[in-house]
Amino acid sequence: MTERLDPRALRSLVSLLDDEDPRSLELVRRRLLDAGSAALPFLEEARESSPAPYASRLDAMAEELRFRELKREFAALAAERVPDLEEGAFLLSRFVRPRVDARVYRAWLDRVAAAAAAEIPDGAGGAESIRRLSTHLFRSMGFSGNETNYYDPDNSCLTRVIDTRRGIPVTLSTLFLLLTRRLRLPAYGVGVPGHFLLGFREDGEPRFLDAFRKGRLMEASEVRRMLVRNGYEHRAEYLRPCGPRDVLARMMRNLLSIYQKTGAAARAERLSELVELVVTGRPAEDA
Repeated sequence: MTERLDPRALRSLVSLLDDEDPRSLELVRRRLLDAGSAALPFLEEARESSPAPYASRLDAMAEELRFRELKREFAALAAERVPDLEEGAFLLSRFVRPRVDARVYRAWLDRVAAAAAAEIPDGAGGAESIRRLSTHLFRSMGFSGNETNYYDPDNSCLTRVIDTRRGIPVTLSTLFLLLTRRLRLPAYGVGVPGHFLLGFREDGEPRFLDAFRKGRLMEASEVRRMLVRNGYEHRAEYLRPCGPRDVLARMMRNLLSIYQKTGAAARAERLSELVELVVTGRPAEDA
């Protein structure tokens, strides 16, 4: 239960993080956690002119508060029968970059969708419309795979992918899917091992689009050959549509793998909790 404290009480509590007594520090920490996100502005205010180790305590406290709030939001999202992919992608962006304002990027998505719609001829079918959107995003706007810095955590952060116009297959595909949703186009994610793709149907046949390679179109036979080249056996289920929960889980697991490889143990541990929520719909202790 969040404890309601007035600004004076919150500012006073934050100042007590400078105490050197471990028991006192733990009491203060618990009170601040009870206060919730209301304490964040006061932690940030104190941080502006604080020496170490007080500054590091302020940072750790703020990070813990932000994570608790983020975890609550992920839990609410994961409890939905079909989680909202856009909401999940922006929550994951906040995990990477806590101060991100999703409203700015939602408005950007609206503008890009409107601009792409203006380039789609009246009466164009779904497949042709998807091709036109692909050309707009990957050719006109220059979005493509980040081949030079593939394992940068920002590649799993949708807002940074939008800023830099570079990303990995699953985040670039997610961006495309969010635009197709605005345009009501029938594209879907395809969770091919090692290289996430987009799918759609044309004349009743499946077609695939590689967002990492500037929207390169692929036939099913090409996807099968790609699987073999990458050391995977072909299975029919690899080419089936995957839903929002699977796409979001794929994004999160990619980022988790990066943190594990780079030794960011604390980040990996916290992200593991969020992955568990998304995959199972409930916290790890209840799974």
